[in-house]
Amino acid sequence: MARVVCEVEIDAPVERVWAVMQDPTRRGEWDFRVTRGRFTKDGVPMKGATFTVAGRMLLPYRFDMEYLTVNPYRQTVVRLVQAHGVPVASGSGSWTYIRDGQERTVVRSAFRFELKRPLHVLFDSWLMTPVMYAVTRRSLGKLKRLVEAEVKRQAGVE
Repeated sequence: MARVVCEVEIDAPVERVWAVMQDPTRRGEWDFRVTRGRFTKDGVPMKGATFTVAGRMLLPYRFDMEYLTVNPYRQTVVRLVQAHGVPVASGSGSWTYIRDGQERTVVRSAFRFELKRPLHVLFDSWLMTPVMYAVTRRSLGKLKRLVEAEVKRQAGVE
């Protein structure tokens, strides 16, 4: 089973970071793995709401996800309902938001997934973990730049 945990500090209020991260239609703006996303049930982050994200790594894929826990501005937990186009058997993830003063947020992204047999033995820990860690770090860096630029634009600072 592959497990990945990454953090990023963003110079923006937690409410702003939350709004960008919890909107699946904006996911492709910051997550390198995602080209589009949408809610499929209950169009807001809440327990039981579902959303789909689609992307392309080597091949096109789609993940159908469900919110298990939603604590606004603190944490969300999701689980993989079904994977399409990739050999992922199961997965789950969480985003934890830590307010660091009024204008800074620490985001911790943690997820785990398991590839279908027999691929999991060959690839999960030694290949997928470092690859997904690198992609997640890059995506969180892009999230940081996106949100901080929006905050500056709103404040009228260029």
